[in-house]
Amino acid sequence: MTTLQTSSRLAGKVAIVTGGGTGIGRATAEAFAAEGASVLVVGRREAPIKALAAKHDGVVKFLQADVTQSGIPKAIVEHTIEAFGRLDTLVNNAGVAFLKPLGMLADDEIDQMLTTNVRAPLAMSREAAPALEKSNGSIINVSSVAAQTAVPGMSAYAATKSGVDRLSKILAAELGPSGIRVNTVAPGLTQTDMLSVMPEEARIQMVNEGTALRRLGEPEDVAQSIVWLASDHAGWVTGQVIQASGGLLLS
Repeated sequence: MTTLQTSSRLAGKVAIVTGGGTGIGRATAEAFAAEGASVLVVGRREAPIKALAAKHDGVVKFLQADVTQSGIPKAIVEHTIEAFGRLDTLVNNAGVAFLKPLGMLADDEIDQMLTTNVRAPLAMSREAAPALEKSNGSIINVSSVAAQTAVPGMSAYAATKSGVDRLSKILAAELGPSGIRVNTVAPGLTQTDMLSVMPEEARIQMVNEGTALRRLGEPEDVAQSIVWLASDHAGWVTGQVIQASGGLLLS
């Protein structure tokens, strides 16, 4: 596991992290808190986000909500402003994956991926933009290296993540004049619940044959890339897709 080195890079800042109960979202919320930020974690399941908030005693607050539902993105932003007084960073991390051959994908599975992976980040970004303009803040969307590959069984999932990459670049151009940066972090093979759907043999093969650093990533690895993009150290970076993948598929 990666050892986090903290330096108060986000002192005084406020962030929203969607899908913050487990995996990359949870690690990101913890990394933000360790760097001095206040965080609202959002998730559909109350237990993990409530436990995370209790661990951080006021620095992290939680809101049980489904970001795909109409009106919820606006309510999330309003709740954040009410709780912390401002908003500096939106991390659109919530995601859904059904990794199946095309013929096995059901309509409702395709719809879930489209609404969670594409529509929700757009709606969250729209509602957060006025507050982010006041703080010269940033939006960080979590994509996947699947968007840049052609792996059988990932057609719909990869299509949604390709959409995330593209919407980030367009929003960077659209919101840049308002002082808002928009970037994407694209994780590779990372130890999360989502990875568990991939057979272990396939994971081992991809690590050994396709990952330059020859290991699976940890959620904390990806979280540190997100922290950097949220910090002033990345103040001249926008419209970029940053791979946090250990060099997956370099060749």
